[in-house]
Amino acid sequence: MTPRSIRGRLLLWTGALTLVALAAAYLTLSALLEGFVTRRLAAELAADARGIMAFAEWDAAGQFTVAAPPPDARFETPLSGWYWQVTDGTEVLARAPGLVTGDLGTGGSAATGPDGAALMTHLDRFTAPGDSRDLTVTVTLPEADRQAELAAIRRPLGASLAVLGALLLLAQGLAVRLGLTDLARFAAGVAEVRAGRRDRLPPPRAVELQPLAAELDRLLVVNAEAVARARAHAGDLAHALKTPLAVLANRATPADRALLDRMDRTLRWHLKRARAVGAGQAAHVATPVAPVLEDLVQVLRPEALRRDIALRLEVEGAPEFRGDAEDLAEMLGNLAENAVKWAALTVRMCAFAEAGALVFEVCDDGPGIPAEDRQRLLARGARLDEGAPGHGLGLAIVADRVALYGGTLTLEEAPEGGLCARLRLPAAEAR
Repeated sequence: MTPRSIRGRLLLWTGALTLVALAAAYLTLSALLEGFVTRRLAAELAADARGIMAFAEWDAAGQFTVAAPPPDARFETPLSGWYWQVTDGTEVLARAPGLVTGDLGTGGSAATGPDGAALMTHLDRFTAPGDSRDLTVTVTLPEADRQAELAAIRRPLGASLAVLGALLLLAQGLAVRLGLTDLARFAAGVAEVRAGRRDRLPPPRAVELQPLAAELDRLLVVNAEAVARARAHAGDLAHALKTPLAVLANRATPADRALLDRMDRTLRWHLKRARAVGAGQAAHVATPVAPVLEDLVQVLRPEALRRDIALRLEVEGAPEFRGDAEDLAEMLGNLAENAVKWAALTVRMCAFAEAGALVFEVCDDGPGIPAEDRQRLLARGARLDEGAPGHGLGLAIVADRVALYGGTLTLEEAPEGGLCARLRLPAAEAR
């Protein structure tokens, strides 16, 4: 299967094509060298054949002789594969000592020697002084010698091409790595935008990445404009409804005011949801956590003092939140208000990093919530105590806002004995 990585694909294809090219080069050079060796050996055999023909003759008694046989000692060694012979087509007239009692056939074209070993053969036709009959001179050498000479050339050739191939693969790996540097730099620029350190992508140096960068920048602009319009519409709607509701509340009877109060809370909740749609799009903003929690403690302190509730804050070492400060304050504010409302003596708010995410815990020592009822509380309008004020929208708002940021909200039993709301949100990358 083709790798999904661009680097992997480039390395795979360049490596494969390099190996194919080197294999083709080896076969081509090997064939050329084989032809060269074969021609050289054939020339050597032809030279020996000409020497035999030069000294061949018929004597006065009609006997064929070779006055000066080839002086090469290999022709003297028995069954060496280095043979020569002269035949008239019916009988062998002269032969090399190395043939012993064997021969190369009356036609002189035997492909193997007396011992069955393969031979490289050269034949020439001629006539010798003293007789006009056609003669054939055959000179051979062992095929094993030819193959050994070829192997002696092919081994260093193969080793050289292997070293060349390794160097080429290393060079290609380096070239691919350097060639993809701009892609890595582009990804780092996108990460900076996501982390809130930039509003726009840095212009890439690679021409191929410039159209992609331009499209992403246009997408960021369109997205920011959509978020701004959503927030503006939410604010306009809030101002448009605020005055009519206040007028109706002044004119209404006490029996109607409860209904108007409910309408006001419901409208506020829906306006917050509309605003939250754009909140999750502000992921390029990085918000310090400590100031948000400290402001929240200041807001809750009067009610906490009235009920004699101790507020504990633990935020040392917490990463920044990848999102809007106002959204974070609203999410934590709903959870903290519930905690102060139900706590007996203590409310603990802490923030810390966990597996690359930002985690908040808002815990109290109140009566807690049964495990089977915790998930139900996150649904819209769900309440356990119908006698307490409110309409059960706070946790639903928090759950919606958390989901838009890609986080999670879970309700667990607190170490203090009450309820612990655990909020997991995206953390901004370290600057």
